[in-house]
Amino acid sequence: MIRKTMIVVLLLTFTMLTGCASMNKPRIQKVGKDVFFVEVEEFKLTNAQVQELEGASGGKVVVLQDKNSKAEATIQLSKGNYEITVYALGPSYDEDAFYITVGDNAEERRWTENIGEILPTLDVVNLTQEADGPCDILISLAEPNVQLDRVEFKHVP
Repeated sequence: MIRKTMIVVLLLTFTMLTGCASMNKPRIQKVGKDVFFVEVEEFKLTNAQVQELEGASGGKVVVLQDKNSKAEATIQLSKGNYEITVYALGPSYDEDAFYITVGDNAEERRWTENIGEILPTLDVVNLTQEADGPCDILISLAEPNVQLDRVEFKHVP
């Protein structure tokens, strides 16, 4: 009985400290009135590794390593139009690309703006959320060793 109680206390403490009850429902962190982001390390990860990295928001990145690597999450969005930007780091020009699927959009290939530092992707992903509700995000490997930091959503008119 004591062990079960300790496990429950540890789980509740983890949830309270991280704000994350489920690893595929990341916390939404507001940046401004119409901008927020979610940390990729809080996504459900498959064949991906979380590594500490100075300069990353939250101090960590997710490294996609092989063809089965992916990060997926579901977040709640309000109805409207969004511009979605992924912040990522490419160690080299052969390790800087990934695929992203958001909502009902088709899979799109994206890459980092520069090599060796965490920067936004060159192009945003445009999303129209038809109604308030869940939105699925899937990021998968295009090139091994790309390092994902966060996904930023900007609500646009």
